[in-house]
Amino acid sequence: MKGEIFTYPRTTSKILDNVSFKINKGEKISVVGLNGAGKTTIVKLICRLYKINEGEILVNGVNIDHYNYSSYISKISAVFQDFKLFAYSIKENILNEDGDEKEAYQIACKVGLKEKIDKLEDGINSLYSKSFDEKGIELSGGECQKVAIGRALHSKSSLIILDEPTSALDPLAEAEIYSSFNNLVQNKTALYISHRMSSSVFCDKVLILNNGKVEDFAPHKELIKKKDSLYYKLFTSQAKNYAS
Repeated sequence: MKGEIFTYPRTTSKILDNVSFKINKGEKISVVGLNGAGKTTIVKLICRLYKINEGEILVNGVNIDHYNYSSYISKISAVFQDFKLFAYSIKENILNEDGDEKEAYQIACKVGLKEKIDKLEDGINSLYSKSFDEKGIELSGGECQKVAIGRALHSKSSLIILDEPTSALDPLAEAEIYSSFNNLVQNKTALYISHRMSSSVFCDKVLILNNGKVEDFAPHKELIKKKDSLYYKLFTSQAKNYAS
């Protein structure tokens, strides 16, 4: 991103103000900041849900608006806070088709659903939701999030965006996802947005947003040394809460 400025329609407040940063192929980036800092707005712009007012977003040196929309979007897999699952099997929800159940099961195990699926009568082929079938199963919010993450990981996209993907998970399940995060996304580029700072430890760099501006962009080990920074305050205050 270069000199990006963005204001939502019918407002005058700048959500992003002269935001610039570069992500290299294959990097895992954590985006953190206070509520309203512009974290989700950045990924909406990358996904071309909105257009920036000034500046440009480049992929391989080319403005994203110059790419064919369908081709561009096919390279991105995003899990937003308001994701949806469909009223068909868990396998189909993960694969987006009636594909190989072994592949779907392997992905489900990677995101922490093995114990749940092994207890189901129809396993990975169990129908989700009772909307169209009384035999359909119900999943907890955390389990639904794991299915959505599995769907993103299965896609052929080169960029994965996870926007608060573990908000409904308990701390143990969250830690499990974080600890295997790099292995799950493999060589894909990943943009990870979370209000939980522990995600930053497992990423290559952390983008700190403060009032719509980039305050810092560096690895966790460098940022945590800056004791007068917003990052240090956020990380240490949350660590105290987990320890208490």
